[in-house]
Formats: sequence, C-alpha cells, structure tokens
Amino acid sequence: MRYTFNMVTMMKEKVNTHFSFPFKLDMYGYTEEALMSDNKVHDEDEKKSESSTKYLYNLIGVTVHTGTADGGHYYSFIRDRIHRKEGKQDKWFMFNDAEVKSFDSTQIASECFGGEMTTKTYDSVTDKFMDFSFEKTHSAYMLFYERCEPDEAAKNKPLPKFELSKELAEWIWKDNMQFQQDKNIFDHAYVNLMWSMCSFIPTTLPEPKIVQLMAAQLSTTFVLETLIHAKEKPTMLQWIELMTKHFNTCSAACEWFLDFMARDDCWPMQILIKCPNQIVRQMFQRLCVHVIQQLRDRHSPLYLHPMLEDDEDVEIAAEEIENYSCVSRFIKRLLSIIEHGAKPHIKHLTEYFSLLYNFARMGKLESDFLLSIEAITIMANFYLGSKAPDYVEVVSDDDPDEDDEEEDVVSLTEEKYRPASLEKMITLIAMLVESSRVDRRLTLAQSDLAVLTGGKSFPFLFQQIRDGINIRHTCNLIFSLCRHNQRLAEQIVRMIFLSIGKTNPEAAQPFFKLLSMLVELVGGGPPGMPPFTTLILHNIWEVAECSPQQCLEWLAAQTPRNRIAHSYVLQNIESWVEPFLISHNNPRVRNSAAFLLVSLVPDNHFRQAFRSARSIHSPQKELRMSPDALSVLHQIYSLLLRLLCRARLYVDSNVHGTGKLVSYFALLSYCLLSRTEKLMFSPYFSDLWELFQPKLSEPAISTNHNKQALLLFWYNVCCDCPENVKLIVDNVSVTKNIAFNYILADHDDQEVILFNRVMLPAYYGLLRLCCQQSPSFTRQLAGHQNLQWAFKNLTPYASQYATAVDELFCLMKLFVTKRPGMSDQELREISNFKRATLLCYLECLERNSCWTTLISAFRILIDDNNDRYCVICNQGLSRLADAFSTLHMMYHEATACHVLGDLIELIAITYSVFKCGKFYSDHKEIKVALGTWKERMDFARKLLLLLNPYNPEELRHECYELLKEIVMYYPKECIQHLIPIIHHSHMSFKKSPVTASGPYFPRRVQHSMLNKANIRPPCPELQMCLHHNHIEIALGNDDVYDQCLNEFFLPYHSFIDLFCRTSVNVNCMTEPVIHLSVLVAYEAIPLHFTWFAELWKDIYHSEAADKNCIKLLCSMPAFHEYIETVFLDERLMLNNAAVHSFFCIFLPKVYSMILENSWNPLVNTIATSIIADRTEIDNCSPQQLLSIATRMNGDLRVLLLMCSVMPPKQISSMLTPALKYILQKCHDYQKKRNQKLKVVDEKSEGTADSDEIPAKKAKIRSQEEDADDKSAKTNNDKNDDDDDDDDDKVDVERSPQPSTSQQSESVQSNTDDNILRHATRQTNFVDVLVKTIESTLQIFES
Repeated sequence: MRYTFNMVTMMKEKVNTHFSFPFKLDMYGYTEEALMSDNKVHDEDEKKSESSTKYLYNLIGVTVHTGTADGGHYYSFIRDRIHRKEGKQDKWFMFNDAEVKSFDSTQIASECFGGEMTTKTYDSVTDKFMDFSFEKTHSAYMLFYERCEPDEAAKNKPLPKFELSKELAEWIWKDNMQFQQDKNIFDHAYVNLMWSMCSFIPTTLPEPKIVQLMAAQLSTTFVLETLIHAKEKPTMLQWIELMTKHFNTCSAACEWFLDFMARDDCWPMQILIKCPNQIVRQMFQRLCVHVIQQLRDRHSPLYLHPMLEDDEDVEIAAEEIENYSCVSRFIKRLLSIIEHGAKPHIKHLTEYFSLLYNFARMGKLESDFLLSIEAITIMANFYLGSKAPDYVEVVSDDDPDEDDEEEDVVSLTEEKYRPASLEKMITLIAMLVESSRVDRRLTLAQSDLAVLTGGKSFPFLFQQIRDGINIRHTCNLIFSLCRHNQRLAEQIVRMIFLSIGKTNPEAAQPFFKLLSMLVELVGGGPPGMPPFTTLILHNIWEVAECSPQQCLEWLAAQTPRNRIAHSYVLQNIESWVEPFLISHNNPRVRNSAAFLLVSLVPDNHFRQAFRSARSIHSPQKELRMSPDALSVLHQIYSLLLRLLCRARLYVDSNVHGTGKLVSYFALLSYCLLSRTEKLMFSPYFSDLWELFQPKLSEPAISTNHNKQALLLFWYNVCCDCPENVKLIVDNVSVTKNIAFNYILADHDDQEVILFNRVMLPAYYGLLRLCCQQSPSFTRQLAGHQNLQWAFKNLTPYASQYATAVDELFCLMKLFVTKRPGMSDQELREISNFKRATLLCYLECLERNSCWTTLISAFRILIDDNNDRYCVICNQGLSRLADAFSTLHMMYHEATACHVLGDLIELIAITYSVFKCGKFYSDHKEIKVALGTWKERMDFARKLLLLLNPYNPEELRHECYELLKEIVMYYPKECIQHLIPIIHHSHMSFKKSPVTASGPYFPRRVQHSMLNKANIRPPCPELQMCLHHNHIEIALGNDDVYDQCLNEFFLPYHSFIDLFCRTSVNVNCMTEPVIHLSVLVAYEAIPLHFTWFAELWKDIYHSEAADKNCIKLLCSMPAFHEYIETVFLDERLMLNNAAVHSFFCIFLPKVYSMILENSWNPLVNTIATSIIADRTEIDNCSPQQLLSIATRMNGDLRVLLLMCSVMPPKQISSMLTPALKYILQKCHDYQKKRNQKLKVVDEKSEGTADSDEIPAKKAKIRSQEEDADDKSAKTNNDKNDDDDDDDDDKVDVERSPQPSTSQQSESVQSNTDDNILRHATRQTNFVDVLVKTIESTLQIFES
C-alpha cells in the first residue's frame, strides 16, 4: 500500500519508498501447490513447463499517483497488446487526462518504482554544486498483469472487436475532426503563412489604405481568435508589434477594432475577463489602451458631443452619449459587461479595471465621460452585487428598530470574496470622485453619490474596508467625500467604530488600518479637511470594551507620531491604566496597555527596547533622555507606584488567577533607569511589602507569576540602591518574615522549572543584598530552615537553576565570612553552619551527578583543617572520588571539555583534604576513614591517565601532588596497582614509539589547536614517555625549549623517583619497579636528569636497602642500554658530579656486558676528537672555549672510566701531547681571566655583591675538585671516599634536582656587570677541564 496512517501524528501519509516490480511475474511460488508440496526439490524442466503455461503473467498497465496523501493526480502507463510485432519491443503509452503520448518502457523504473532521486543544487557557502537527494512524489499505485498464453494459442487468438454506439462514434468523429482542424491551424507552417500575408504589404497596390485596413483586420482576428489559444506562442511578441504597427499607421483600423468590440463583446469577455492567462489579459489591455491613445486627438471632443451642442438645461440620456465616438461606445460596452456575466470571473478583473483606470487618467474629458455615464454606480453595484448572500449589514445605533441587531458580529469574509483584482476599481472610483470636485462641491450624479454615501452605514465603504481592498485609496476616497463636509466625516467615523464593535478582532484589522491612515493628516492636508484625529480619539474608548487589544495597539502606534493622540492619551491616563493594565482578564490586553504606556515616553530607544528586549522584567540600562521624556516617564512611573495599594485587590488566585500583575511589575522594572527612579520607590515600600506578605508569599501555589514579577521588580529596585535595602533590614517585621516564601522544588515539571529559573535568582539575590548590608540579618538568615532547605534541594540542580544556585552560593559565602571584631558566639555559629551544611551535602548529594554543587560548596565551606577533618570523617573522600569519576568520564568526551576547571579544582580540594588526613592519621577516626576509602586505587589510576600531553600543566600539577601523597600513604597498594600501569605504558612505547602528539607537548614552535578533536587523546591513557627522536634540538642550544622540556617532564620523573624511593623504604623494590626506573632513566638521557643516578647511589650506600636489587639492576639489558647510550651519545651527562659518581660505582659491575664490539672504537673515537680539539682551541673565542671545555670534559671522564676498568691495548700517541698542549692553553687562559677578574673586582669594590663571587666560585670549585678526585681513584678508593648515607631509609622527599645545564649555570652574580658574570660562568668549565686533564695525564703516565 502506498498510504498508511501515522499513529503518532494521527495523519494519513504517503509511502514513497522504493518498490520494484517485474515485467514478467511468476506466481508459482505463491500457489497452494508449491507451498503444500512435500518435495522441496522439483524437476527443473517440469517446473519450467508448469510455470510457462499456468503461472506466468505479463505487465500490461501501471496506475501512478503523484502528490501527497491529501491530494494529487493519477495517470497511467498502458501497453499496446493489439499491435504487437514479433522480435520487437512492445509499445507503451502514457494516458494523462486528455494527453496521450508514447512512452519508453525502459523508464518504468524511474517513473514508477518510487524511492529517492538526486539532483544538483548550488551551495553558496562552498561555491559548489552539491548533490541533493529527496523522495520522489510519483510512484506506482496499482499494477495490472495479464496471464501469459501459449504461443500457439496467442497466434490463433482473434483480434478483439469493439462495437460503438452511433452517438459515441459521431462524437469521436467530431472530436477527431476538431483535432485535425486545430492541428492544422496551430501548425507553424500555417502561422508563418499568416505572417507573410499580414506583414508584407506591397506599396504598388491601387488602394493601399484599404489593404492596410484588411491586413490589420486579418492580423487582429488571427491573433485574438487563434494564436492566443495555442499551447506554445513563441512569436506572440512579433505579432503584437505587427498589430501595433498597423494601428499606428491606420486610424481606420483603430476605429474598426473599437467598433467591432462595441458591437460584439466576445473579445473583451473572452480575453479580458474569462481568459485564465494573465499575460494574455495584460497584452489585450495594453493593446486597447494604445488604440484609444491613437484616436484620442480626434475622438476626445466627441465623448460628450450631444451635451456640447444642446442647451445645458436639457438632460440627455446616458445611452445617447455613445453615438459619436467608437471610443465612447467601446467604454460603454465594457461597463455593460460587468453587469452581465463577469461575477464568476471576478479574480481576473485586474486588467479590466486597469483599462478603465488608464482611460480615466488620459485627461479631464475621459473622467468626465465616465462620470456622465455613471460609471461609479455601475462599478459599485457590481461590487455590492458580488458579495455573498449571507451579507450582514452594519446599521447605525440611531435606528431604534435595529437595537436587537446590535450584538450581531460580522464574520470575516471568505478569501474568494476579497479579490485583489478589485484594487484598481477602488483607485478609479477615488480618482473620479476627486475629479468631480468644482471649488468646494462634488458634482457627482445623484446615483453615484447615493451609492457611495447612501444607505444605512455606508454599505459600499463598509464592504470594501471589511474586504481590505486597497485601504489606501479607500482612505483617499473618504478624504474626497468628506472635504468641507464634517457631518459626513462624523458619520463615516461612527460607521467605522460601529463596524469594529460588530466584527471579531481579526476582521477589525482593516478598519484599524484605515483609522491609522485617516489620522495621518495632522495639521496638514488640503483645505476643508475635517479633524479626523479628534473625531477618532473621541470614539476610540467606546470600542475598547469589545476590541481592547486592537485599540491599545492602535493608540500605541499613533502616540509617538501624533501629538494630538499623545496629549489625549496622557491626559486620560488615570482612567484607563488600572482597567486595562491590571484588572483586565486578557494577558494580551495587559501587555498592550504596558506598551501604550511605554510609547508615551518620547524616546525612540526606550520604546524600541521594550519590544525587542529578551526579558521585559529586566530594568532598562541608563539612558540619556531629554527633560521632556524624563518628565513623562516620571509621571507614568509615579502613577504605577501609586497603584501598588490598589494591586492588592488582584492577588487572590481563586478570583483573579496568578498573572494579572505580571505586566504591571514588568513595566515598573523597565522604568528603572537610574537611582532617581529607585529612590522614588522608597515611600511605597510598605505597600509593596503588604502586597507580598502574606498574600503572595504564603499560599502554596507552585507557579505564582504575580510573585515572580514582584520579586523581580523588588530585586531590581534594590540593586545599587542601599537606601531601599536599608528599608528592608531596618524593618523587624520584614526581616522576620521575608525568608518565609513558598517554593516548590519539582525538578520533573518543566513549567515549575521555568518558573523557578526566573523567580529564584531575584528572591535569593534580594536576600544577598540584605546580607551584604546587615551582619545581624546575615546571622539570622544563616540559621533559617528555609535556607538549609534551599541548599539541600536547589543547589544540587545547578544545570536547571544556574543563576539561582550562584546566588545561593553567594549567600553561603556571606554566611561563613569572618569579619574583624566578631564575637565567640558568632564564630561558633559560623563553625556550626559550616559543619551542618557539609554534613547536609555529604548525605544528600547524588554520587554521580552533583559534582558541580560539591565543588562549589567545598570551595566555600572548606577553609581550615577542622573542615577537612569533618569531610574525611563523614566519607567525604568517597564523595570526592565519585565526583572525580564522573568528571573524568565527561572530560574525555569531546563535547564536555568545559569541565577542565572543575576537574582541576576537584583534584586540588581532594589533595588538601587527603593531606590533612595524612597529618592527622594518628587519630583513630581519621585512620579508619583513610583505611576504608575503597575508591583510592581507582582514583589514583584515573589520575595517572590524566598524565599526558593532551592536558594542561595546571591539571598535571594537581595530579602529581595528589599522586605523591597517595603513594606515600598507600605504598604497597600503589606498587601493586599503579606500577603495572606505568610499566606497561613505557614498555609499549619502547616497542612501538608513537609520534609526539598532544597540544601541550613541548615544541620549539607551538602549533595552534585546530579543533576539539586535537585536544583529546583517543582514550584516557598515561603518555609521559619520551623518545630520543622527539627532541628537536640538543640540550643547551635553545634555552626556551630546554625550559619547556624541563617543565613538562621534570614533575613526572620526580614522581617516579619518589615512587621508587618509597618502594625501597617498604622493601618492595621488585623487578617491575627496577625495570621501570631504568626505562624512565633511559628516556631522560637527552634531558640530563640525575634522578636515576642519585637514587641508585643512595641505594648503594644505604645499609637498610636490599642489595639484591643492585644485582638485579646490573643484570638488566635495559640498564646496559642506558650506559651504552650515555657513553655513545650523551657523554655531556658525565659533567654532572652525581652522574659521574654513579658511573664510577656501577660501571665496574657491568662493563663486561656493554659495548661488546665498540669498546676500543669508542676509545679511539674519543681520542681522535680530543686530538682534533687541539687545533680548534688555538683561535677560539671565550664562548667557543666554554663549549669545547664542556664537551671535552665529558669525553675525558668517559675515557677515564673506560680506562679504569679495562685499560686499552693501544691508544694514539698523539693524545698525551694534545692534552698537554690543551692544558697549557687553559693555564694561559686562566691567567688572563684572573687579571680581568681582578680589574672587575676593583671596579665593583664597595658594593654588596663584590664578596659573593669568590665564595661561590670557591664552593663550586670545591665540589668539582671532589668529584675529580673521586674519578682519579680506583673503584675501591672511590667507594671509601664517597659520602655515605648512614640512615636506615632512603630519603623520599628530596628536593627537585636540576639538570647538568642548570647546575653549570647556577652560579650567577647579583651584579649587573656582564663581564663578571661571563667570567664566572667560564670558570666552572675551564677549571674543571684543567683538573680532569691533569688527572688523565697522571693515569696515562702511571
């Protein structure tokens, strides 16, 4: 079925989905024989034979429906079954009403199957043609199949015979003959023949004028009788031009044309009135006007010829005036047409009246002619006669016989009786009336005047106004009729208001539109114009009872531009404000009254903002008004304030409902432009309070809109006006009862939610203003049960009442604020309030959905350790964990990235609470609470997953701080649950390193984040790994980039170091922990971090540490790879004393397992590099010397370490001379530098910084010398000389260690002397290099 009934929308729908069907249909599978057969497998030959004889059907017809389920059109495709030819495709025909044409059967699918079709549509945004798909509205509705017959039977089957009745055969014959005739006369060849005959007139003919006339007659007749009926008219424009040419050259043709139509109205009736083609009607109308224009010079004096010849006192019948001109006879014939037979075609009369209007515009004679033949009467009678039979006449109140009909309401006329085609008729009548004016008198015929102004209540005017036909020219017609005739004006105005009173509001719109036009001529216009504005204003309030909204809106539109209307409304303001603004039952009327009051203020911006404002309950921003505008505003505002006492009469919901005061208070709020208006309210404060309490505040009404509007005004009038707030806090009755306000917290009722969303912010905002001004009221309100109820039942729904919840939290902040000079009692009250509110939130909040409320409340209520203590003891950590779990999930959704700030703050709150718990962990209840915190490991795991370059530094920092505290308090659990996650992350990264991604990964050139997808990882994951290829430039070449790398990776490596040290202290230094420390250390090689070296130094020197972990470390291939990478790629790390000391300890333990085939090549490479530096050092700058010294010191330390564990079999003989030469160069440089330093010291003598540099220098040198001494000794000596950590545990809370580059630059002078700073910086590296070379030479010599 192509139609179905939608049970949701309760409407019938058409099914346009794709449905295909075959040309040959095999029905065997649906027969009883096939369905009931036991044998599932049939003999194929038998099946084919059976199907071919009995169950095959051919498609012979399709009925198609196009349109919708409510309407459309049917047509059919039918196959020709009679004229069939073997071997050829069957012919198909489309039957569409009277149109029958051949059809290509290959298009059956596209025309009948339905479905979607695709077309190209231009997209202006992308500037491309885009594919646009939509459902087809035409599809097959019914299929016709015919059973196939055997070939022999089909051949022997006789052709069908049809017997027609005699009448039907004759009708078909006549129809075919007419078709042949139409086919011939509409043939292009025939049209071309006619063109040749009419357009080419030989000039050698004996009587060319007669021929021209005949050609004009032939062309006109052909076009109007034949060509306009053609389906296609490509040459119509050429024919019209030809006819115009004939009429221009032959006045006889013009006279013939008009005479012909004056005698026979066939053409005007068939073309100008009945023809449905508007273009054809317009063409004919323009042709007639053109012909009349051609004859005007000769025929215009003949229009009124009999009246010109005879005596003026002799009356001549109107029908006699047409005798002297074909033009007058034609116009008379036109007017007679609409009297007989034009009513059914009233919608086509635009061109008809345009013809008459253009004729009247030609001059005075034409308009006088139309007046003389009483054209106005003819047209008015035609219009009045075309109305519906149930026409209701509006009568005057003066007729006592019609009193019973006063209550009749005129229904709105149907659209078919209000055609736009009559607009020109009204324009023509208005023009004719004005043209008849002589001095101060209209010279209309009695019948014309009677039809326009006669009858009860002016039926002609009433009808055209009610129909809304050309109101502008209707107004002009009234102006023309009423000039110098005020009594008529009064009667017409009276008719208009009586009509408004008898019609429904929709039908009254044209009358109000006419009133607006009538009052436009204020103090202007032609002389003798009656005072329409005054007449209308004196009657306007009479219809306000039946059409109050329309009257008020009309006055609101007139007061800004009509001074008389403005003055009249303002003077009578006392009489209409309360009835329409407050007491009226229709809210639209009340809104219209409010807008009328606003329109009285002579300020355009003030008026426009009232209608365009998103909420009229908000006060208008301060405007600069003129003194006159401000005076009017204050007059209106004062009246509204005086009505506060009267408003109490309308608050009873049982009688007046709950919305009568909404527009009133909204207007009061809108008038609050400045402090002046707010201070004007002060004397009426008691009236407002008596209105609010108890009639609005106490009744249990869920959505009292009067209360809502009152509170909004009260809040607005108190904002930035402490005087009005003081009226509240100084009144004992108000402070005692203002908190008693019925509020329904139904979070499932959308109406209640929307109501509270507006009312609650104003109410709680008002309480906040009072608390800000009165500490005593603040303490009183803090203990009120309604506020605790609001905290419990409203703040958990921040998404529904965002502004109200903000106000409540502002109140909460005021409740807990401690001010100087507070008594102990007040402080105890604050403490009790915080404890009670915290317990309320910890007990009532839903665990997974109220994280916003929890964060906001804890932000305010948690101020000291007592508050945190309370949170821990009441399962606050579990609440925080639930909120964190929800936020963690939302944060990793692309549409929820706005929770970042909440997530950071929640982690910070949890950190402060947990740290407090650690501090008081010796308390029994705290210890129990921390021990029973079930979500701790899940919390820690989620914190780990936030450590990646997709999250900002602030979030990662809070995660590190909290993770450290959790690891230190639950070390064994963290080792069990977190170490596998971290270890898996680094192992996966090592096996398949990914490209550095994430918007916060350090880069030399930061890339902008294109979209939200870029700032979220595919899934939550720990991703703080660093591949050496991710480093864009080596350390020390870009200080800014180095700082970015340190800021990003240093906290993570510090956390891993703490984790490992904690593992050592609890004797859980398992293989995964050791392996993790090595993996992280390997990734930190390009960063030159020292965490790993210092950790294992401390483990090595600690007596309590398990030494088996050192053996396990030394056996790990990852550790071997770490040492090899440092030796091969990052020898600069050896410049750090801690790293150098670490290698001195551990290299002897693993040297046999590293650099199996690269030991001697590495020694030779280092030696070759040092020898090459010998020539480079000759002409180097101080900065270059610094760089060479840094690199060479690292190379020499590696070389010394390698030589100490495995002396090389052979080394270059050029190495020792090169070292001695470099040493001599360094000594020379030291002497020059010391001389420069001496000069600098003398210059800086007397300053506070002059004595610091040698001390710093001595300190640094001492450290470096100690390290160098250690590197020069054997392994056993080094172990004895190193400073051992004799504590039982490895130090956990170590301060962050700077990298090598940071250590090398840590010596900075406080002086601004660049030379001194540069010299001091050079001292470190050059002096260390001297010491290292000396140690190397001693070893080589020994």
